[in-house]
Amino acid sequence: MLKKTRNLRMAALGGVCMVGFLFAWENVQALTLGYRIEKLRHEIKDLESANTYLNKEIQASMTPEKLEAEAVKLGMVYPEPGAVVILDAPPAAGKAGRGWLARLFKPDKSS
Repeated sequence: MLKKTRNLRMAALGGVCMVGFLFAWENVQALTLGYRIEKLRHEIKDLESANTYLNKEIQASMTPEKLEAEAVKLGMVYPEPGAVVILDAPPAAGKAGRGWLARLFKPDKSS
């Protein structure tokens, strides 16, 4: 009977230790995940900050003054007044098709 009681006490002690270790492991895992979550939140905040900065840089780069300065650096010049062709408007009757390509595709009125 003494051996049975001792075995029962050892089993109970083992069970209590197992529950204690399980509780400790669960708390360590929760703490680890909490640190991970905070790290990811910080990373998200940094990425949002960088995104905001880059969007502002894009907007600043798209100003007409900056675009003009970059075009000048690339050697671009303003076109001659007569060299501009507007494609989305119908051609004016007197000015339509003066170039060699326009004459090539000029519809034949005799047919």
